[in-house]
Amino acid sequence: MPLRRRKASAAPEVHQFVPSLGYRDATGNTTLEMQRALQAGGYGGDVWAISMHREVEGRANLYPEYAKVARRPGNRALLYQCGTGAEEMVNFLLDRPEKKFIYYHNMTPAHFFAPYDPAAAAQMNAGRSELVRVCKNIELALTNSDYSAKELRGLGVNDVRVVPPYLLPRKPASRSYLARLRRGKTGIDVLFCGRVAPNKGHIHLLRSFAALRAGCDVQSRLFIVGGFGPHMYMSTIQAMRRRVGDEGVVLTGSVTDAQLQAHYEAADVFLCLSEHEGFGAPLVEAMRSGLPVIAYDEGAVAETLGGAGILVKTLDPYVIAETIYRVASDEALRSSLIDRQYERATELENFPRDERIVAAAQTVLGE
Repeated sequence: MPLRRRKASAAPEVHQFVPSLGYRDATGNTTLEMQRALQAGGYGGDVWAISMHREVEGRANLYPEYAKVARRPGNRALLYQCGTGAEEMVNFLLDRPEKKFIYYHNMTPAHFFAPYDPAAAAQMNAGRSELVRVCKNIELALTNSDYSAKELRGLGVNDVRVVPPYLLPRKPASRSYLARLRRGKTGIDVLFCGRVAPNKGHIHLLRSFAALRAGCDVQSRLFIVGGFGPHMYMSTIQAMRRRVGDEGVVLTGSVTDAQLQAHYEAADVFLCLSEHEGFGAPLVEAMRSGLPVIAYDEGAVAETLGGAGILVKTLDPYVIAETIYRVASDEALRSSLIDRQYERATELENFPRDERIVAAAQTVLGE
């Protein structure tokens, strides 16, 4: 249905608050896309942050300055992009009289980080306590998946609406980088994308890859693409990498969008053994790129795949290695997986996000 517009003179405002406005990350992209959708629906309002990436500095304001805007007459609601601890911002919002709602990106449980980064784990625990406080003071919640919605309902939020995060526009692959990846290929190439963080299951990736090389394809390679996480966790991963064989495991660190797309196009299988996902954006990117997905059934992974790809119920490395080999070598299976994955990716791309965001704003503002 088309967005309902209103006369500019009568426009209410929805102001978004986000702890850190990133550039081309899931939270930052969803925040800016929601801003576009709200403006298209006839709403005023700005984005307010504690910090922002230099590429988006002109698209947000430092959040304490909102108090000056709030002195003007008007009908306003506050939308908090919730996914990490931000005590000062939460306190600021809870002290405000305006009606509030949130978009919940999910929070990684602290126990994943506790052995490697106690400070980060403490911040995650604090963030979860803040979430409890926030949920007692909102009109409704938007969130990225039914998995996340269940958590919010458990915290007493009655009106929870699932709106998958906005997908980043696809960038063309770097042709030179893609050619380099293909020149070095001698066996099955396995890919995982995402920050090298303890909840993402890299230890399981390496164990499964070791089983793949030992029992199926000694020439296979594993590409782990993403920014590096806590130092102690990276040390653990690097030590395991040396035992598996340095030449077979490539940790790229952060890459450009064009290089990332090249990895999706060069690989044979996307393997996700993450133990906590609130949605799973890299799964969608793999599906959009025609790359068969094998993923561990945890968190919102099954929901994100929506019946596409291959869902595994075990972290047994030998079972996963056999599954990788079958997907990489069976052309009929690959073709059927890719076809269904394209269908699922299209479903997610076509979800009416803009309409759902505007409808939530209308509910909160009593329109």
